[in-house]
Amino acid sequence: MSPPNPAHYLRLAPHVCLRQLEEPYLYDRRADELYELNQEGLEALQKCRGHLTMEQAGLEPEFAQVCLEEGLLELNPDPWPMPLALGPGPSPSLRYLELQVTWRCNLACAHCYLGAAQKVDLPVERVAAILREFEAMGGLRVMLSGGEPLMHPRWDEINALLAALPLRRVLLSNGLLLPQALEKLNCDEVQVSLDGLQAGHERLRGKGNFAQAVAAARAVRESGRDLSIATMVHAYNLEEMAGLEELVRELGAGEWGIDAPCLVGRLGEHPELAVTPAQAVEAMSRAYGGAFHGGGGGMACGLHLATVAADGKVAQCGFYLDQPLGRAEEGLWTCWARRRALAIKDLSGCRDCAVADDCGGGCRFRALDPRGPDLVMCAAYGMEPKEEA
Repeated sequence: MSPPNPAHYLRLAPHVCLRQLEEPYLYDRRADELYELNQEGLEALQKCRGHLTMEQAGLEPEFAQVCLEEGLLELNPDPWPMPLALGPGPSPSLRYLELQVTWRCNLACAHCYLGAAQKVDLPVERVAAILREFEAMGGLRVMLSGGEPLMHPRWDEINALLAALPLRRVLLSNGLLLPQALEKLNCDEVQVSLDGLQAGHERLRGKGNFAQAVAAARAVRESGRDLSIATMVHAYNLEEMAGLEELVRELGAGEWGIDAPCLVGRLGEHPELAVTPAQAVEAMSRAYGGAFHGGGGGMACGLHLATVAADGKVAQCGFYLDQPLGRAEEGLWTCWARRRALAIKDLSGCRDCAVADDCGGGCRFRALDPRGPDLVMCAAYGMEPKEEA
C-alpha cells in the first residue's frame, strides 16, 4: 500500500461507525467486528468526518496507517463532510435486535416455537421508527425474521429502509423465496435454515424443500453476501450431522449456528423430535462462527438482545413474548429500560458452579425454570445439574 497523501481528506469508511456502548467502540458492520477504543482513539476518530485533511486531523501515523489498511478509514482528494452522531446509549447496551416483521410463513415446520402461521405484519411505518431508534441507541446488528420475512406484503418498502442503514443487516430466511429477492436485497448477511440433509431437513420442514434451501444458500454466496446457516438438532438429523457439516462448509458459510429446541409451539406436539442433552451437545460441538447474542460480565443470556414481534410486543427475546417489556409504539428505549438483567450468581442452578462464568448460564428459556440449570449447557461442560435445596 502506497503512503497516504497527507493533503487528502480523512473520514470513516461508509460501513464503519462509532458507538458509545458501555465503552466507546468502532464498529465495522461489513466484517461484524467491534473494536474497543481508548479515549485518545475515540477523540482521534471523531475528527475523521471528511472535513479535515489527514495532516489537519493529526492522527498518529501508525494508527492511521492501520485503519486505512483495514479499510476502516478512507481518503478522498476533496472534502466530503459526513455527520457523526455519537450519543450515550442505555445500560446495559442494546446491541442486537430481532425484528419479526411478519408471522406469515410458507412452511409449517414441526419445531416452530411460534406455532401456526398468522397474517400479522409489523407496519412499515413502525419498522422505520424502530430502526431509527435502534440506531440512535447505539445498535449494531438487526436481524429480520418471521415467520418468513420475505412474505411481508410490503417487503419492498422494508428493504428500501435498509439501504442506507448504518447497521449490520441480517435476513433470517427458509430460503424458498430468496432467488427472486436476492438481486435487490439490502442485507449484509443471509441466514438460511438447514435442519439436516434431505431426510432430516424435510422431516421438520416438509417434503420437497431441501434442494430449494441448498440452492438458496449457494445463491447467497454467489451474490457476494455473507452466508450463515442455522440448524436445529432433532432426533431425525443426529446421524446426518457429519454429512451436514461437509455441506455447510462446502457452501462457504461463515457461521454455522446449531441449537437444541425447547418443547414449545409445534414442537410440543412432536415430542418424538426431542433429543437428550448429551445428544444435543454432541451435535452442537460442530458449530462454528462468531455471532453471539448472549450474556457477559457475570450476567446471563440476552444481556444485549431484544425482540420486536409482528404484533408490536417488545420482549427480551422471541421466547418471552408472553412476558413483554411493552409495545413498540411506546418506544424501544422505554421498553428496554424495563429489562432487568439476570446475574449468574442469582441463578439457583449456577451460583456455586465452577464453570458458570464460562458457561454463562445457558439459555434461560431452555432451563424451563428461569433460575434453574440449562441441562444442555450442564452436559456441555460435564457438570452435574444443581437444583435449589
